[in-house]
Amino acid sequence: MKNKIKLISVLIIVCLVITGCNGTITREIRKDGYAVSDAKFVCGFFDNKSEDKAVHEKIRYLLGDYIISETGNVYEISLGGLYSNNMNCRKGKDLGTKVSAVLDQKVVRGVDGGYYYLASENSASSYTRIDEIDENYPIYKLLLGDPSVLKVITVNASINSYYVLRTDGDVYHYKLKKDEDTEKWKIDMGLSVVSHKIYGKIIDFSYAGESLATYYKTNDSIYTYKITNAKRCNTYVDVPCQYELDKDIVLNKYKDRIIGFNGVTLITDYGRVFNAGS
Repeated sequence: MKNKIKLISVLIIVCLVITGCNGTITREIRKDGYAVSDAKFVCGFFDNKSEDKAVHEKIRYLLGDYIISETGNVYEISLGGLYSNNMNCRKGKDLGTKVSAVLDQKVVRGVDGGYYYLASENSASSYTRIDEIDENYPIYKLLLGDPSVLKVITVNASINSYYVLRTDGDVYHYKLKKDEDTEKWKIDMGLSVVSHKIYGKIIDFSYAGESLATYYKTNDSIYTYKITNAKRCNTYVDVPCQYELDKDIVLNKYKDRIIGFNGVTLITDYGRVFNAGS
């Protein structure tokens, strides 16, 4: 009986410690500029506490309504409600291939070299291979055809401007232009966008101008933009906010507890969901 009481006491203490720790993480992330969402993230596929490592995945890219795992699998997520499996995630339809690169939140390149729509686009159904007759096929091929390309984000669609993450761990500025003679698209590639500010190879990023939603992630650190004159720019309407890209102290402190992050949405391993401020 005494042993049973001791065991219960230990379990209660452990529970309180874990709860307290999670509360501290939540408070610090909120102070870092992220709002706590009412949504919870329940998804057994990405439960890093699971003893069944055979089914445990890690999130590589969090793309709005989709997740691309580190193994190249596609999952759908719904933070606003549960699927019929009683989770906020479910496996996506089978593409017949693993994902090796992504363009925004709608197009992926498979390891088979094909390009696929995740969501419906241009009258094409979701999870379908993009045919060469698709009007955007030449652009997708130009942006994703290079096997060194891992992730592409549209900066300005009206001028065909993109940021491109490549396997060398750097992000480059691509501008697509049509050749006047052949009418074919070509790439005007700019220099590295952030290499002089980031230490280490970039493995993920998002771009939203100078805002909290822009980030760069290496194997060791997460870099975000912070306002350096917050007091003045929030007080006076004629004082513009000034931003600086640097290591995010809080996100790096708890990076092992963050299982998903895309600059806008942040998900912790205890199921708490946060949304970025401006």
